[in-house]
Amino acid sequence: MAMTEQDEQRLNERGITLEQLRTFVCIAQEGGFGRASEVLARTQSTLSAGLKRLEEDVGCRLIERRQGHVIGLTDEGRRLLPAARDILQRTSRAIGALKTPSLEGRIALGVPDDFAIHNLHRVISLCLAENPGLRVEVTAASSSVLSHMMDEQRLDVVILKGIAGQPVVSSAERVIQVEPLYWVSAGAAHFDEMGEVPLATFMEGCVIRQSAVAALNAVGRPHYFAYVSGSFDNVKKAVASGLGVGILPQSALTDELVVLDEGNGVPTLPAIQLVLSTSNSRELCERFAGYLGRALLE
Repeated sequence: MAMTEQDEQRLNERGITLEQLRTFVCIAQEGGFGRASEVLARTQSTLSAGLKRLEEDVGCRLIERRQGHVIGLTDEGRRLLPAARDILQRTSRAIGALKTPSLEGRIALGVPDDFAIHNLHRVISLCLAENPGLRVEVTAASSSVLSHMMDEQRLDVVILKGIAGQPVVSSAERVIQVEPLYWVSAGAAHFDEMGEVPLATFMEGCVIRQSAVAALNAVGRPHYFAYVSGSFDNVKKAVASGLGVGILPQSALTDELVVLDEGNGVPTLPAIQLVLSTSNSRELCERFAGYLGRALLE
């Protein structure tokens, strides 16, 4: 559940410190005090005391723990986490803006429309708000189309999909996300019971489609394209409606989709990676790509 404006106002009124929020977010993300103490370079007892003060200030328990071990977030903790992350990210960017000149000029950005990138639209919006002299022109298309546009120098910065583990060939590229792929369907299904596997997948040239076809061919499993679309949402809806079996990254999994495993006779899939590339050596493009990369990794 998202944090409401009223919730954020109550936090501000209670005088919550950035250090308290940083402690809470790190413990939640790292899953325990030990790893969080390494990341923040603080003792576990210091973190425990900071978390306790935060819980006293907000008037509720945020993280369930037993004998010093983190069990998980409470309902209130799950509500606070996204707002706490947002506050820390905004503060970090605001401080960074004081140290560097603002971005000014035009950027042509290419993003994949067949892969959901967490927080991308919000990050671009924040960047524009913080840099009034910047104009970002976004093109959403398949990775094959984006690659072609980049080769023609029609894009300055682009995010492309690829198989995880592929080497980054230059300093102009950086991996910003790696996710495993999963076979999914609308209900229980077994590949051994299918004469041909009906694939609900993306357009030709998409690395996710290529991964599905390569995995099926590797085990000699016949298939056909039951539903093909360039839209990420359309493919998800087609699978959820029972029009075919698909493969999707972990972040796209929902309760309406059934994840198939080895017990369902599915072949092994690779992981997918997103690579942020700068095709224009202008300082503006490199600085914008750096901003985008840092923000998407937060």
